[in-house]
Amino acid sequence: MVSVMEPATTRFFDMPELVDHLTKYLDYPGIYKLMLTSRRMHDLCMPAQYRRVQPGRFFYDRTTDSMQSFAKNVHRVRELTIWRHGIVYYTSCVTAFLDLLATQQSIASTVSRQPSLSRPVWLSPRDPHLCKVVPIPPMTLLTKLSFFFGEQGEFEGCPYYLPSYRDPKATITQLCWLIESNPHLLDVKLHGFIIKDDRDAGLLTRTISGLQKLQNLSVFFFQWDEWAGPWTSRIGVDLFFACPPTLRNWTVRTDDLYEEDIDVFTDEFVQLPPGDLQSWEKSDEECGLKMTTPRRQEPMLDLKTLSLGALAGETMEEDIRSVFRRCPNLMTLEISPIPSAIIDIQRLAQDIARYCPKLCDLSFHAFGEGAEVTGELLLLILKALPPQQVTRFNCNHLPLFTSEGLGSGAEVGYIFRQHSSTLRTLSLSGCRNIDSKAIQTILIDCEALEDLLIAWKTGSDQRQLCLHLEDAIEFSWGCTRLQRLDLWIAIPDEPLHHLADGVVPYYNRPAPTRLSRAETAQFRSLGSFYRQIGALTELRSLDLKALFYDPAEKGRGISVQDTTFPGLFGLWNNEAGRPGYLQLLGGLTKLESLSGSISATTEEARATIGMNEVIWMEQHWPSLERGQFFRDDDDERLPVPFPWWKRKRAEGRLQLFPYE
Repeated sequence: MVSVMEPATTRFFDMPELVDHLTKYLDYPGIYKLMLTSRRMHDLCMPAQYRRVQPGRFFYDRTTDSMQSFAKNVHRVRELTIWRHGIVYYTSCVTAFLDLLATQQSIASTVSRQPSLSRPVWLSPRDPHLCKVVPIPPMTLLTKLSFFFGEQGEFEGCPYYLPSYRDPKATITQLCWLIESNPHLLDVKLHGFIIKDDRDAGLLTRTISGLQKLQNLSVFFFQWDEWAGPWTSRIGVDLFFACPPTLRNWTVRTDDLYEEDIDVFTDEFVQLPPGDLQSWEKSDEECGLKMTTPRRQEPMLDLKTLSLGALAGETMEEDIRSVFRRCPNLMTLEISPIPSAIIDIQRLAQDIARYCPKLCDLSFHAFGEGAEVTGELLLLILKALPPQQVTRFNCNHLPLFTSEGLGSGAEVGYIFRQHSSTLRTLSLSGCRNIDSKAIQTILIDCEALEDLLIAWKTGSDQRQLCLHLEDAIEFSWGCTRLQRLDLWIAIPDEPLHHLADGVVPYYNRPAPTRLSRAETAQFRSLGSFYRQIGALTELRSLDLKALFYDPAEKGRGISVQDTTFPGLFGLWNNEAGRPGYLQLLGGLTKLESLSGSISATTEEARATIGMNEVIWMEQHWPSLERGQFFRDDDDERLPVPFPWWKRKRAEGRLQLFPYE
């Protein structure tokens, strides 16, 4: 008797475990289509239909069938994404269910799988039922929660609007009740809510401390901008020490709330000073909130990513140390501005490097008072870490500062040379110590670099923070793997950019063009620089800016707008004897974006960029999608070759303007 083996697909769908695993990779339409194939598949896939839920789709409909279906399957929900409207309405639905449960004992048997739950004393009062409220059992088995506060004016027109939507203090209590009801949460994201005072901060910290298995926490909140109390300097640290040792990724950030954001809030919330109880709030003693949240001290062996914000001016240096002391395996650190009252920043940096010896990704986030302290701290941490370890260093958008502990020139460059074989992304600004010689060292030695951005704050000390032309060409660059380069080059404005009285620009002279000795020397230097750029054949994005300065400091000022690198966009013209170096960039075949000092509207560009040059660009830069040669999109004023180039590229694949 010959047995016929069933097809692999049949055997696969015969196993409920495999079907359940498959549904984790399907979206709702995919799961729904699978459910339609048979009654058996409908039953097998039903749990997956409710595994990941955005309850607004049920609340918006609010039909009996839809809400009853959700109510019967809340025990299946594991991942919840909810907005402020949703959490207000959900709280009312659960409250209605608990009221019903208290009066109808027969319901208890149908929800035996749900742990006992009651409204805590600190929870905001019941909302009046301005819309239909359907009793829903509480969700208590969540493993992932994402909450978004949303735009301030979104209550208008919502079909399930309830009044507590307009009270951010009520939102905090509703959110904390939801978290407290789900002690198995592994992943929590809370974004955009408002903390007004230490009552709110303490309730959130106390609630997070009850999550014994938490792995990922991301918190972004607005602080009440009219007042800042002791809690503002503690909440970041307190939240950290409330988390269990199972934590893997931790992010806490804060921002100020602006006046235009508060129009939707209740008058009581806006007018009462922080710390004063609203009419519905009970005292801490009545709510059982007087107890201090225990500070965990166990090492967080699994913590790999730390984004440390919400540090105000009263955060103590020892608090910062105590955070890093728990993170022996930390790899990624993102830090916001910290207090400028750090007593010994070099020692703090050395301690952090010692506590977290595996750090390989350092970055600065946000703005504000103390940003320069953060920038200096990150550079000193980089200096103290073991060599050939750091892969990414992002210290951009900083105010100008000078660090006594970094040195200058090649000494600062040595800090980056220590990680020359591992450093792939480097973004710098603000630090005066990183001068032309330091940038030169980076370009020569950091052979693993793929992304390099060195910028300065507009309007001050520009030349100090640029790569000088003579340093750019002294040695060959080793960073030939660069895919993105954003750099300022300081070039003496004489003799090519600033002409002496009576001197005709080289591009307007009759053929054959005769150059002065000084012009010949500067073109030779520029040609060497362009050759360095042309050797970066992996470039996808190039933002190259020229800063023309007065070497004699005669007060002529500095030109940074609407400029073009001399001779860069012209082809060498043997007939006219006119210099041009565009052909040196022929190796940039992967280039997708070109910006900086590439204006095609300067007098030089209009004289040197012709049809031959544009045809050359089309042939040698086949991947170019953005070339910011012009400020606006007035095609009628474009030189003739450029509209041809745009037409040559089908379907708008070439942008010649910043905002096209």
